[in-house]
Amino acid sequence: MGLLDDAVAVLDERGVLESLGGLIRQVYRRAADRHEPELGDDAMSFGTTVWRNLTNLGKAAFDGVDGVRVRVEDNSLEILCAGYVVRLYSLQGGIESIRWEGSEARLGGAVENSRDGQLAFDDAEQFPEVFAGVVPPKRHLRVAHTGDITTGEATAYLGLPRDNREGGSPWFEVTLWFGDAATSGTPLPVVAGPVGVPGQQRHDELPVPELPLGTLRPAGGVGRTLGVVAGRRA
Repeated sequence: MGLLDDAVAVLDERGVLESLGGLIRQVYRRAADRHEPELGDDAMSFGTTVWRNLTNLGKAAFDGVDGVRVRVEDNSLEILCAGYVVRLYSLQGGIESIRWEGSEARLGGAVENSRDGQLAFDDAEQFPEVFAGVVPPKRHLRVAHTGDITTGEATAYLGLPRDNREGGSPWFEVTLWFGDAATSGTPLPVVAGPVGVPGQQRHDELPVPELPLGTLRPAGGVGRTLGVVAGRRA
């Protein structure tokens, strides 16, 4: 098993992926149902609805769950469980085109995953070497999601982010979690705005419908669909 397989197994065993996957699909379906262009809704309002609903409903869903800690960092949902840190980001292009430089929190996980010696927690003064045996070697896991603005069908990937500011893939490993290999609908626009400023909309929080997606495992191995599909676990 690879490091991504290990992460998936741990989080799946604790019920995190089942709940999170169900929430992502639910949010996209409801956002599509409520989308009314004749009342002024557009792709930007759809993307903002998905982002805010995932953040607020996700925090409520995991708050108080045994063995899970949840918080909102940089206006995005963050789930901590069994040493792993799970964050959600929407896709603006192909799965290999995602960028981590949008904010300190966004880049931080990729940088930490890419270190030879891992820190145990967010604070370097917490004696990381003491926890080296219990903290996953690449503890940051990212969910990259998109959906159809008309049907509400969602697609999501799970991956281990990599610091690729000097080139290469943004992932150590990434695989299709659920959804079709491609979605349809009107692409959402890129929205420019202050990076890392609380309360500001950013392009990295908007999903992109119409996106050809394929399962990738840059680190080797064969990709596969994971998680809950139509009410069942993989």
